[in-house]
Amino acid sequence: MQLRTLGLALLASSVVLAACGGDDITGTANNATVQFVNATSASLDIAQGSSVATGNGALSYGTTSLCIATDATNSNLAVRQTGTSTALPGFTPAFQAGGNYSVIAYPGTAGSILFATLSNAFTATSGQGGLRVFNAAGPGTSYDIYIGTPGGSSATAVANNVGFGSGSSYFNVIAGSAQQVRITNAGSQAVALDVGSHTFIAGQNATLVIGPPLPGSPAPRAFYVTGC
Repeated sequence: MQLRTLGLALLASSVVLAACGGDDITGTANNATVQFVNATSASLDIAQGSSVATGNGALSYGTTSLCIATDATNSNLAVRQTGTSTALPGFTPAFQAGGNYSVIAYPGTAGSILFATLSNAFTATSGQGGLRVFNAAGPGTSYDIYIGTPGGSSATAVANNVGFGSGSSYFNVIAGSAQQVRITNAGSQAVALDVGSHTFIAGQNATLVIGPPLPGSPAPRAFYVTGC
């Protein structure tokens, strides 16, 4: 496979993640909409006040919470390991009224869990979809992302040097037909993970989350998230 770089260095330090879908959530003018994404191996509960709503508990790797409408200035949200009542440290809500956010839980060092709060504001060009990438694979990792026609001999770099704990900006992607997505180590054209073919939806934003390898494997994992 010939990988063709356009020199499009999408800003990896600008972390803006996962997407607005079609869910209809009614709230007050001071509300924000929040969805949690689990990129860790731990089972997580999302508590609002003292309760964990159905659909927000026992979140495993690669899954998301429901879309939560919450007071932007006093969300009363906490992340717990399933079966405990103690909030994990490191999650500090930072929302604005009317905003739409994804909060990614991802693994740090020595078993710690880190959090990234990401705004979902993006409008794709008419007829196209939106995509961005978040790197939760582990300290020291950095990746380039290529997209091309399935089975084709070339692909285009759409995000470069996405470092651990950060994400690319959104970018437009072809919608309505399958696209082959491949991940390489930054600066290399050797494929670290072939994510396979994916058909993006016009007007819908998605996030490709690069997760840590399974034990004994050198290759990262990845999954897509569409948000609220």
